[in-house]
Amino acid sequence: MPNSIPDSLLRPPITPKAAFLHSLAVPGWGQSALRRSTAATLFSSVELGAIYMVMKSRADLKRAKALRGLDSITVGDPSLGESVTRVPAVTEELINARRLHLEDWIAVLVFNHLLAGADAYVAANLWDLPARVSIRHTPAGPALAAQFRW
Repeated sequence: MPNSIPDSLLRPPITPKAAFLHSLAVPGWGQSALRRSTAATLFSSVELGAIYMVMKSRADLKRAKALRGLDSITVGDPSLGESVTRVPAVTEELINARRLHLEDWIAVLVFNHLLAGADAYVAANLWDLPARVSIRHTPAGPALAAQFRW
């Protein structure tokens, strides 16, 4: 019995290797080439948000370093009998925290690139696997159903 599905639908628009490399370079690109617009939008949105946060974290770190030792706050109230001391408003702990924030957002960027590449690679490899996923109401409540044809 000949296959009734056109051959062009059995092969992905791009190879798994190309899909991986596209999404590794620009998250969402490989998903877009595979016509997976929701996944492409998700990876692209995470990328844009993480880039914004890297820029913001870098600016916060730069500002904290510039204010190191220049500003101080008074701790204690002499009218209450407390001793008054002046401490720097920007401490090394704050600068270290800003540096860690920047490193965390860079790690999010790297992770997003790797995850997008892996997702595109798997999606391209599973291109010809027809699957139907649905939610059905059963007497026990909603149920998730999946059908696979081999």
